Amino acid sequence: MKRWRHILFWLIAVIIAILAFFLFVLTPLDDQFSLGRSVTQIYYADNISDAHQKMVDVFNQEYAGEIEVIPVNLPFSKFTTNERKEILARSLRSQSEHIDVFAVDLIWSPRFAKWSVPLDDHIGKNVLDNIHEKALKSCYFNEKLVAMPLYLDFGNLYYRRDFIRELKNGEEIEQKILNSITWEELLKLGEKFRNKDIPVYLFAGDKFEGLVCSFHEMLSDSESAEMFDGEQVNLNTPAARRGLQLLVDLIYKYKLTPPIVTEFDEYNSYIYSNIHDALFLRGWTGFHKHYFNVVPDTSKLKNFLLAPLPHFKGNTTSSVYGGWNLMISKNSTKQDACLKFLKFAFRKDIQQILYALGGYIPVNKEVYNDHEYMDKHQGLAYILKLFEWGRHRPYKESYTKISDIMSIYLHKALKNEMGVEEALITASQAINSQRAFIK
Repeated sequence: MKRWRHILFWLIAVIIAILAFFLFVLTPLDDQFSLGRSVTQIYYADNISDAHQKMVDVFNQEYAGEIEVIPVNLPFSKFTTNERKEILARSLRSQSEHIDVFAVDLIWSPRFAKWSVPLDDHIGKNVLDNIHEKALKSCYFNEKLVAMPLYLDFGNLYYRRDFIRELKNGEEIEQKILNSITWEELLKLGEKFRNKDIPVYLFAGDKFEGLVCSFHEMLSDSESAEMFDGEQVNLNTPAARRGLQLLVDLIYKYKLTPPIVTEFDEYNSYIYSNIHDALFLRGWTGFHKHYFNVVPDTSKLKNFLLAPLPHFKGNTTSSVYGGWNLMISKNSTKQDACLKFLKFAFRKDIQQILYALGGYIPVNKEVYNDHEYMDKHQGLAYILKLFEWGRHRPYKESYTKISDIMSIYLHKALKNEMGVEEALITASQAINSQRAFIK
């Protein structure tokens, strides 16, 4: 499976290169024979969901005859976040003019800042004041505005309400889940479902950023700071060992998580949870809308509800922020048109479209200040409450490199190829020496 996934990744990369040749080399020649054509075409690389496509369609209607946005789809169903990162970096590093606007995981902004257009002189204070603070923080690097947020996200727990309510005192247990249960309580609940032969807890455990997010969510703010805020990264702390050991023990000791999670990105964990009736799933918000058209049994979604992630006794729940920002390539020759698209995507009505069609959490505070809209969307009000428990991953220019190394050794621990402490020590050494030994 891994070998074919690797082959598929490179095959798609080659196809994109071929398409780029025809789109960007041959097409301009043809355009020389088109009379009176003045439409500026900008290419926008992202995961183009139905909500994204609607945003593009509305923009193209409003700017008909002036600007046309052409989406370049990098779907989550085919690419992990790590693979998207490498495709974008490779294109931008080559100084390609073939991507004008591109979406980045909010934690990538420092990594991609060197390839993006600074926006300080183009985005006014009236706009900045309306950006959600958690999103705005991710758009700055070295005190310069390098991106505009498209939407926010955060990790959370999905639970099967129908299964929980079958238990004695099920409604009382559900209320505890909605206020964040401890990991110890989750383990006890899992024992009650042994006879159902279902996975109790699923998460994305493949070698990519999703696994690293699950690890971060085992830590408190202070525990994370102890690991990442010094001159050198030290992953081998008691909190880190406790968190990684639990992820390993869920698979091998408690047997509440199937070993196949070590092959899952988020997409595959969602599909597996639907097919195999998982009791709990670590996922991102918007699952119901993002994957409604791809899960085999949509009737189960009404009982798959949102809650805060579990926490260790003595700590509070901890969720990492996700979401995606938009950047303009400094190699683009159509930067004015790109800027219009970024401002358009932030508009209140467009943010509402993204939420309505895709479940993408708005970053424009005007949405939340619209009391009539919020009264009609109680789910968004609950999400906003959960959002207060979130925190950012370490905001470092070198974070993507750190994360890549972490994912390698966390994955080795999950596969039982390394002990927990050995994996954390080896990852720390590789990060601090800036060398990773990948086999």
